Amino acid sequence: MRLSHAFRHLPYFPHALEVLLHTVLDEEVDQSPDEKHAILPAVLAFLSTFPEYLEIVVQCTRKTEVRSWKTLFAHLPPPHELFEASMGKGDLKTAGGYLLVLHTLAEINSDAPEVIRLLRVARQEQDWELCKELARFLMALDESGATLEKALKMMDLGESPSLSSTFANGQQASMSTVVRSRERDDVTLSALPRIDQRVQGRKSVKTPIASPQLE
Repeated sequence: MRLSHAFRHLPYFPHALEVLLHTVLDEEVDQSPDEKHAILPAVLAFLSTFPEYLEIVVQCTRKTEVRSWKTLFAHLPPPHELFEASMGKGDLKTAGGYLLVLHTLAEINSDAPEVIRLLRVARQEQDWELCKELARFLMALDESGATLEKALKMMDLGESPSLSSTFANGQQASMSTVVRSRERDDVTLSALPRIDQRVQGRKSVKTPIASPQLE
């Protein structure tokens, strides 16, 4: 523990921790060790001593098959608590990643209060790129646009030139790139990569199990 913290200043150190988690998770999913021999709980406890812990976990989920999430989250707080923890730290990018987890696990309501909360904070921080990704997410959750319109009215986001142009011109292009199949999802390392694709793709298949594409 003491030795690892001595290397925290290295720029690639968080990625090394992510690789550690990914490797151990894959092994335990394949081998299904009993509780006595499982090392994933110890790895997660170790990772929790680092400030990048929440980000490492959500990054791992985006590069891991969804079938592996049951094993991972068996040793973690509920995803909603991880979302709230990310919001509490002001880490909007990571909170956005947990929205994908919540949606994939069908733990987000159709009125999407978590998305609207994050959208409000992103607006306050003037993170317009995140605002646009969240708007696409809301549009994919509710293709009628009612939820998105409600969110914009609540926060008066329609006055932002960057968002106005997105809603006026980008919606058709965004929705035309929707992935219709959940057999393989194209998952990247950005916070909300083509979030409307991930949401829309989930509607096409009833099973909660999918296999995200590893980078």
